Amino acid sequence: MEVDPSRLRRGELIVGVSSALLLAFMFVSPWYGRSGGTTSLNAWHSLSGLRWLMLLTVVAGLGLVFLQLTRRAPALPVTMSVIVMLLGGIVALALIYRVLINVPGPDGGLDAKIGAFLGLIAAWAIAVGGFLSTRQEGLSPRDARTEIPTVRLGAKE
Repeated sequence: MEVDPSRLRRGELIVGVSSALLLAFMFVSPWYGRSGGTTSLNAWHSLSGLRWLMLLTVVAGLGLVFLQLTRRAPALPVTMSVIVMLLGGIVALALIYRVLINVPGPDGGLDAKIGAFLGLIAAWAIAVGGFLSTRQEGLSPRDARTEIPTVRLGAKE
């Protein structure tokens, strides 16, 4: 397994940075809090169901970057690009609902804080990065000079 940073394209860079930021925003930034109060909740503590989907999206995004860095053949990274694009889109839509439409809390007394909006932007960027990753074709210059091994079905050795 050979790591080659020149294999990363703009889409994978966006996904990697956005995944790392979403992970940081989930745990570090305040997402919800009471108006005028000092109590605040991060995404991990306030979004009990959605947090697992967000974490899965972060892991898939970082997995896409890892696969793109280590694989010469494009099959696995392209598949991961589609998965990341779909997961990022689902998380972005869910966060639009939870941040802009239906803020969590039993009495609606919680307000969305800066972390919620930053998390929403990061999820949207993961979806866009996954889309850009599926749209970009080609190999790194170093991989283009070597033959990528292929497997032919039914071929006898």
